[in-house]
Amino acid sequence: RVPCIVRWPGVVAAGRTLDTPVHVVDWLPTLLEAARATAPADHKLDGLSLMPLLRGASLPERSLYWHVPLYDLRWAATPCAVVRRGDWKLIEYFGDRYDSNDQYVPGRHVELFNLRGDPGETNDRAASDPARRQELLDDLHAFLKDCRAEIPGPNPHHDPSRPTGSPN
Repeated sequence: RVPCIVRWPGVVAAGRTLDTPVHVVDWLPTLLEAARATAPADHKLDGLSLMPLLRGASLPERSLYWHVPLYDLRWAATPCAVVRRGDWKLIEYFGDRYDSNDQYVPGRHVELFNLRGDPGETNDRAASDPARRQELLDDLHAFLKDCRAEIPGPNPHHDPSRPTGSPN
């Protein structure tokens, strides 16, 4: 939930607030359209132009994806991928994760949240809504396959005898 502010007199109405989720990959097609340019024919664009949204129309409903194949232990972040469709967000942790108590937990894990009723992502609904979990997981896996994303496995450096975050 990061705000995006656009000022473009004559194109974007002043003072308008929208709650349409957009993605950083939408900016290249947007800037190309604004410049009346096109991407090379052999270059597939991942995002959508935001020009319809900026001019007052809407965007088609779509899934938004994130692939984060890295560790950043300062933020308790482990390799994962995310799909958001409408009010639903699914996170797949590939080999390990930190739980809600910031405890390191080895093993693959999937979480599902309804952001409309739970913007803080405190109520994991993966077990109580298995059909939606599977639908979004299939969507995410199709995206990862399409972009040939490398999927990390378990952390090869994990040593259960050493506390997380300790040096060496």
